[in-house]
Amino acid sequence: METSRVLHEPKLETLERIGEGAQRLDLAGMYDSYAAPLYRFLVTLLSDTADAEDALQEVFLGVMRRRNGDCIRDLHAYLFQAARRQALQVLRRRKKREKESAAALSWIDVEACREEHRETAMDIQRALIRLPVEQREVVVLKLGEDLTFREIARLLGIALGTAASRYRLGVRRLRELLQGGEDQ
Repeated sequence: METSRVLHEPKLETLERIGEGAQRLDLAGMYDSYAAPLYRFLVTLLSDTADAEDALQEVFLGVMRRRNGDCIRDLHAYLFQAARRQALQVLRRRKKREKESAAALSWIDVEACREEHRETAMDIQRALIRLPVEQREVVVLKLGEDLTFREIARLLGIALGTAASRYRLGVRRLRELLQGGEDQ
């Protein structure tokens, strides 16, 4: 989506009422009138421009798929409700991915830890999530799976030195996070 087109302020006609006897929906005109405000709404809800663009596309695809566009009584309300539904779906998918990602990082069995070590184990897991994926996977394979750098390099298809470097950087970053060197 062309960002400059989306970010300009369109002139919105009076609320379009699509009711009995109305002509078929003019998708291009509808897009021109509503894309920018819907996009801003979606960016605000999702805090991510790529997700907002995808959701906006889904809103207009949904309108296109409607066989009987003339049963939309208040187009403005319909489009914003559809955008909200799309945003909620994106947020649900995002939350599910985060849970799956966190579960995948659970190579530390917090419940199996002694009571006095559980908080530390949870701190390590939270810090691991903040590492870049490339560093996180090497750290988990090295510490969690006890693989050698040679095995990690072969498994990930990277150079031996790259595996060792990612590990060193990841461990250094973990130390900073765990010592509170950066806002957590």
